[in-house]
Amino acid sequence: MFFRQSPAPFPLICRLAIPLLLLSGCGRTIRTFDVPHENSADRGLAAIHEIAGRLAPTDYRIGPGDVIEVKVHGVEDLEAVIRIPEAGTFDFPLIGAVQAAGNTVPGVEKAIADALRKHYMNHPHVLVFVREFNSYRVSVVGAVTNPGTIIMKKGGCTVVDALAEAGGLTEKAGNELFVTTYDASGGARVKSVDLQRLLEDGDLEENPPISPGSSVYVPECGYVFVTGHVEEPGAYPLRKNMTTLQAISTAGDFSNTASRCVRLVRRVSPNKIEVRKIDLAAVSAGKAADVKLRKSDILEAKASIWKVPIYGTFDFIKSVLGVGTSLR
Repeated sequence: MFFRQSPAPFPLICRLAIPLLLLSGCGRTIRTFDVPHENSADRGLAAIHEIAGRLAPTDYRIGPGDVIEVKVHGVEDLEAVIRIPEAGTFDFPLIGAVQAAGNTVPGVEKAIADALRKHYMNHPHVLVFVREFNSYRVSVVGAVTNPGTIIMKKGGCTVVDALAEAGGLTEKAGNELFVTTYDASGGARVKSVDLQRLLEDGDLEENPPISPGSSVYVPECGYVFVTGHVEEPGAYPLRKNMTTLQAISTAGDFSNTASRCVRLVRRVSPNKIEVRKIDLAAVSAGKAADVKLRKSDILEAKASIWKVPIYGTFDFIKSVLGVGTSLR
């Protein structure tokens, strides 16, 4: 008697593999954003020089400490090299005191020529040269290539002039800098400058003049920390108005085992930490508002309670069968 042999049962491992392989076609629902590097090409030294070159030139104003050379054409006895004293005036032969501090080179030339014409000469031809620029000193510190005290050799120094002299911004420069100026009584005034509007948008309203003795401080950008189930966890520069969804995208988006919920950990005071859950699936669908991040915020992408065992099983099957297919 012959018996028909029933087919062997379909291997259990293959039964598990098929639905898992079918999952590979499932797309992600989270939108991605292009968040450029903090110090993009629009903020490089070339861009700074380009903006500086568009500004109208202004005459340099002589100040205490500068060294000038004065010549009266055809009169050797009326030649002198003079360091401008703190009082701002210097004595010149025949005419006495000449006001230099705060005046331009053409202004000093005219003052000397007028005085000589009044008493001694009909048509004096006076030439003034600045041999040493010492008075227009500006301190530039922080996230710039060459921090320190710079000496400006042009009048009307502005923020972009100072940044150009300091070698431009470093990769760690943030979106804002602070200019501190001092009045005659020594009182300080601090003005903030939006670097994104200035260097990327070309907004010259964000390019204030800088007086001698001022300081420019470029803070380093803050960072946000993205951890958990993302493709590339790590610390990322905090862009202006950066949100949780943008930060997740910057970290390479969610991994296959992630849920669409993240945990935001924020220090609101030295002794207080705030923890908040954010549903980014709802944010991506337009059903909830995104959250703007702050410096040193921590985003933790949570795991999905059902994706972890499924994808874990699939990884195990791949290692056993040598399957090269990826769910990503």
